[in-house]
Amino acid sequence: MRALGFIGLGRMGTPMARRLLRAGHRLTVYNRTREKAEPLIAEGARWADSPRAVAQASEVVFLMLADSAASEAMLAGPNGVLEGAHPGLLIVDMSTIAPAVSRRLAEQAAQRGVRMLDAPVSGSVGPATEGALTIFVGGPREAFEAVEDLLRVLGRNIHYVGENGMGCAVKLAVNLILGVSMQALGEAFALGARAGIPPQQLWGILQDLAVISPAQRNKGGKIVEGDFTPSFALRLMEKDLSLIVEFGRQIGAPTPLAAVAQQTFLIAREHGWAEADYSAIAAWLLDQPPLEDTGRVSSL
Repeated sequence: MRALGFIGLGRMGTPMARRLLRAGHRLTVYNRTREKAEPLIAEGARWADSPRAVAQASEVVFLMLADSAASEAMLAGPNGVLEGAHPGLLIVDMSTIAPAVSRRLAEQAAQRGVRMLDAPVSGSVGPATEGALTIFVGGPREAFEAVEDLLRVLGRNIHYVGENGMGCAVKLAVNLILGVSMQALGEAFALGARAGIPPQQLWGILQDLAVISPAQRNKGGKIVEGDFTPSFALRLMEKDLSLIVEFGRQIGAPTPLAAVAQQTFLIAREHGWAEADYSAIAAWLLDQPPLEDTGRVSSL
């Protein structure tokens, strides 16, 4: 049994924390709103009043947060994890954040004698519950080896990809494909609808074709049924696409498709789809009025 901490008990964090608890580890948890922690507390987790207190009670602290700002606040802010630093503490940030921010936080941790990994995940609530996530790990190799057994409680496919920030870089590459491909499916539905082919009929044709990815196949039927129960919120995909475009700019990598998709997701987010599943980008595209035929390429 190991003393573990978990910070961030949202849709993904709660089932991940629960798996660590049910694996027999002593778990201390923190969330900005305590109510989200109550189910885990009822199952035996211990509550801490701050990230600092989580660190003080733990050998390994996991974080699963929404964005770079949240990771910075929980790790390096007042009463943050680093204020509870002690010899041997190891941090595993599983949030999808900017690689540069992750590297900077790792450097701040190192100054306190703390090892840190970035370990963002691919997969939604179902795989998180089943321990079937794919995990991309960046940071010191010996730190990865020290927690590999814990990561295997959470995921089936664990990829060590290099130094700090590299796990985040791989995750952004993955979500570039995911976001752009979901917009492509939405555009296909909108194109078919404008041509007089209902989405249900078009999906009946598309779903068995090789051009449809597993992620699109998983979402297509729900799109035509109008089921946008969130497993990965649209606002988070827009955030990730924004990170991708900025990261591409920083390292000199072209990301034109990601840039267009980011703008589309941003508009959809601002028109009420923020908390819907990211596949709701298709519903937003289907709802748009017909474009005026000007003989020129139109943009959103």
